Amino acid sequence: MKKVFFIKDSIENKISYYHLLFFMLALPFDRFYSSIILISFLIHTMIFFRKEQLQHIGLTTIILQSVFIVTIISLAYAVFIVRGIDVAAKQLAVFLFPLLFAVTSLAITKYRDQLLLAFTMGCTLTVGYLFFDAIHIIWYNKLSLKSLFSPAFVNHNFSLPIAMHATYLSMQLVISITWLLQQLFTRAAKNKQALFITCLVILLAGLIQLGSKSVLIALLVIINAGFPWLVLKKENRYRFLRISLPFFVLLIISILSVDVFRNRYLVLLKEDLHENTAIAEKNGRMDRWHAAIDLIKQYPVAGTGSGSEIPLLRDLYFERKMYGAYLNSLNVHNQYLGFLINSGITGLLIYLGTLAWGLYQSIKKKHILLFGFIVLVTVVSFSEDLLDVNKGIFFYAFFFSFFIVPQNSATNYIFYERQPAAQIDEL
Repeated sequence: MKKVFFIKDSIENKISYYHLLFFMLALPFDRFYSSIILISFLIHTMIFFRKEQLQHIGLTTIILQSVFIVTIISLAYAVFIVRGIDVAAKQLAVFLFPLLFAVTSLAITKYRDQLLLAFTMGCTLTVGYLFFDAIHIIWYNKLSLKSLFSPAFVNHNFSLPIAMHATYLSMQLVISITWLLQQLFTRAAKNKQALFITCLVILLAGLIQLGSKSVLIALLVIINAGFPWLVLKKENRYRFLRISLPFFVLLIISILSVDVFRNRYLVLLKEDLHENTAIAEKNGRMDRWHAAIDLIKQYPVAGTGSGSEIPLLRDLYFERKMYGAYLNSLNVHNQYLGFLINSGITGLLIYLGTLAWGLYQSIKKKHILLFGFIVLVTVVSFSEDLLDVNKGIFFYAFFFSFFIVPQNSATNYIFYERQPAAQIDEL
């Protein structure tokens, strides 16, 4: 862990590195900390900016920023301009991270594994704390330990102590799990295998406890499609699948044997999709999707403009007596439909094209972490408006740039540490 917190580099690069390190450690917590660190990183980059760095801003940067560009363009004809500006402000990270990663002199690829190690340890400690908090509450109230596997300590209730949405925390855990598996399969850290396996078990336990259906599906795809073809050699692929597929079958059977998880993945899935008009809090996604489709039919090409999704949907919710969705001002909970509402088929095609480009890059470079990120975003976009909330935006903006931006200017600039005046002439 010493190499994580102490690096040999220029002062400028050390400061950039620590910004990224603390940003990643802050991701599982309140957005305030992530926002402050991003602002600080931006100021630091501006202070050390040199015009030569502009040459590193290219097509890759623009593609990574494409979601934000769509938001700005659709802001021009937004029905609710104030809400549109608010959405653009929240998505500003999608514009900033590709830009900052392009112009920074820090060798990001050189330190990527160190940063991911810190991120993984941070996620592991966070999950450990959540289990500790849950067990402490059980002990304090003199409940049975079986209560840990009850609705009171599953899904959002499990992540409640850190005020984090279960799905977005689960996505971060999958990134950590993918990195750990990559290290174990490639034997990149033989002396850390026991530590990595321990972290893997804790993270998997946390992932199951969080109970995000879409994220678990994404993990299934990453392990059974990504690892055999992007990490393992040809002769080991089918051997791996012969082990991994039965393992996942047994894991699913084990999960479904517990009442709370069986209800969450099977019984509650039906309730989650369809509106229960007898209970105001029950807001079915399928009913919201039908309302969204009717709205999309009116403005199919360019949409209704940035920030128009919730206000226009609320009118439809009220008309259709979907009072739970109306009172809670719920979005459509589907990023693809969200793009169709706000920026029409044009915006959706740009989003799909960006994801397809990222998938192509991951396969071309055999980059399992980038592949895992794309799978996560693609699958979760079916059930969440990923780019409508800060934690989803930070996840998308940071990791897309972090995994795909190539080594840049670190080899093109020569830095000298500040030295005493008597030694300067010796350089």
